[in-house]
Amino acid sequence: MTAVEITGHPRNPGGASAGALAPRATDHMLAAIPTLWLAVFFLAPLAFTVVFSFGRSTFGGVELGFTLDNYATALSGFYGATFLRTVIFAASASALCLAAAYPVAYFIARHTSRRRTLAILLILIPYFSSFLIRVMALHMLMSRGGASEIVLNALHLHDGPLDILDTQTAVFIGMVYAYLPIAIVPLFVVLDRIPRPLIEASRDLGASRLKTFLFVTLPLSRPGIATAVLLTAVPMLGEMVIPKLLGGSRGVLMGQAIASQYLQSQNYPLGSAMAVLVLIAVAVIVLALARLTKGFDEVAA
Repeated sequence: MTAVEITGHPRNPGGASAGALAPRATDHMLAAIPTLWLAVFFLAPLAFTVVFSFGRSTFGGVELGFTLDNYATALSGFYGATFLRTVIFAASASALCLAAAYPVAYFIARHTSRRRTLAILLILIPYFSSFLIRVMALHMLMSRGGASEIVLNALHLHDGPLDILDTQTAVFIGMVYAYLPIAIVPLFVVLDRIPRPLIEASRDLGASRLKTFLFVTLPLSRPGIATAVLLTAVPMLGEMVIPKLLGGSRGVLMGQAIASQYLQSQNYPLGSAMAVLVLIAVAVIVLALARLTKGFDEVAA
């Protein structure tokens, strides 16, 4: 018997191809939704920001053109010092977060097999509350007559009132406090995935604990290091809440300066130039991390 006699209708050679095209079209349609969203709400505003950064400020508006005066202003005087301070704060605070997070993540990955979930939960508990509430709580701790002043005076580590608010030190402490848990989690995930037989093989071949860490554990944890730096340094470059609440007029960073140009001075070209400078700093960080992780191939692995 032929296929026509069995099925009662002729065989459709292209049926399989047509059936395969339908899911593919659906996938393209689903992918187009987030792509359109990013294009409208991210790429388009980014393009306007870059274009405005080369324009001239008018009364409540922008005169399009090409000038580098906005970048010259953003890189000189008060704004240049603010940009440099922002980069230094982001780099140093991210490095301190990494230095504090690595031992914690290593301990959780290697020594808390039974209570690992509890340990991670304790680290993430601060994120169960609002970011603003946590910063305000830190503000109360560091204020005059607060718990920090009482403890430091009791331990004879400080004498008298604690005048730390409205300083750059308070901003630095706040940034490390706010972003430290974010650095611990990716480091823990990577360290937990390192095969123990590799560590044991290194020890069996005569390597000390220090050499095993430097030549086995540390290189294999590069994806976690890159992710931790990315998740801390990038938001620190645009941080506005912490400098506003803890630093006052002495802890101004680039996020506050950009907001001031847009919302108060209405100098959109200068604010756009500042924003582009922050984006360039972010791009430098991403490129450095891409080089560290071989184009993020290790992160994907």
